[in-house]
Amino acid sequence: MDAYDSKARKARLRLILMGAVVVATLAAGGVLGVMTLNADDNDLKQDPKASSSASPSSSSSAPPAVKEFTPANAPSIPRLKPKSDAEGIGTGFEHSSLGATSAAISYWEDLDLLDDVIARKQWTAIAAKDSPGTIDQGVTEVRKVREGVGLPPSGGTPDGITFSTNVKAALARSLDSSGDVVNVWMVFDRYATIRDKGADANPLKGEVTNLILKWENNDWKVTTDPQYTAKVKYPHSYDPASKYAWADGWRVVADG
Repeated sequence: MDAYDSKARKARLRLILMGAVVVATLAAGGVLGVMTLNADDNDLKQDPKASSSASPSSSSSAPPAVKEFTPANAPSIPRLKPKSDAEGIGTGFEHSSLGATSAAISYWEDLDLLDDVIARKQWTAIAAKDSPGTIDQGVTEVRKVREGVGLPPSGGTPDGITFSTNVKAALARSLDSSGDVVNVWMVFDRYATIRDKGADANPLKGEVTNLILKWENNDWKVTTDPQYTAKVKYPHSYDPASKYAWADGWRVVADG
């Protein structure tokens, strides 16, 4: 859950969702996004090709060019599967950086976006004990979105609408010396599918958010404890073709 999500971005999000639900009610296409953070708009696509004016004699002794990695041409992150299930969300990820990254991706893709009852159960299953407010914060976001589109504060997802979230890239950074608190940035797309109409033609794409995970009771739990959120730093913008994005830690996520 992104501690840096501004009021302006939330307002934009609710407007997007309002269009989704209202249009869906009219049996047309729509789109849903919830709890998102817009990516930095800075263009980091700075991979100029090296030029050379060296003479034949000097170039013959030059070492071979070293391949510059980008997220697109480097190995992708494998996705570990959850070993257990709690309240409709996968749990049980290994104690490693990859385990934390896999947990964050799995949680973000599986959290319910409009049913506040299901959302509360899910957040309760994955929230760390040191930040019980994480649960209420997650549920509050769902209810704000519901109210923003004219639905009752509490209830299920409107009939005929389904949503899917696809995390495309991730960047993990440890927030302590033990490696037991890890911040995971994620780039994701979100789609709506409406009965008899198929997938939405204008989904949310390239959205950015983060989750902070803490190793607790043999699993990775989401924390919003201020002592950790204060340490979170924004990464370079994600660009699959940027060597700077790769150097900062962005990696493509392998298909599930």
